[in-house]
Amino acid sequence: MRQEGRSPVGMMMIGVVGLFIAGFLMLVLFGAGSYRAAVAGQAENRDKRAVLSYLETCVKGGDTAGGVTIREGQTGPVLLIREGSSDYALHIYAANGKLLEEYKAIDAAEAPENADVIADTQTFVPVIDGGLLTVTTDEGRAVIFLRAGKETP
Repeated sequence: MRQEGRSPVGMMMIGVVGLFIAGFLMLVLFGAGSYRAAVAGQAENRDKRAVLSYLETCVKGGDTAGGVTIREGQTGPVLLIREGSSDYALHIYAANGKLLEEYKAIDAAEAPENADVIADTQTFVPVIDGGLLTVTTDEGRAVIFLRAGKETP
């Protein structure tokens, strides 16, 4: 007849296995949290760079002599990017906490209700100094060298 009893070695084995399982679960949870934080940081960085990259691409597309100008509009400064020698331009400006764009006649007034939203921003400050265009938004600042020339008077 076999005696029913638990040996101390068996209990230690169960304890060690339980410790390994608990450690493994903690490691998985820690890794998942770290991964989630890294992905959130990458997404935020990508969103910030996307707005400034879009503005840089628009400016470089209209970088002709006198093609990039700034004027004061009803809602604040307006960045005008002329398409070739036409009388139409891309108007980029901020209104109601949004960075907006419209394609229309150069001398047309802004119409925020008809504009396309580029991003949410409270700050939009375009400045042309010599051959450099500096655009500041909530996402940061982009400095763009205007290769084709300076702003027309």
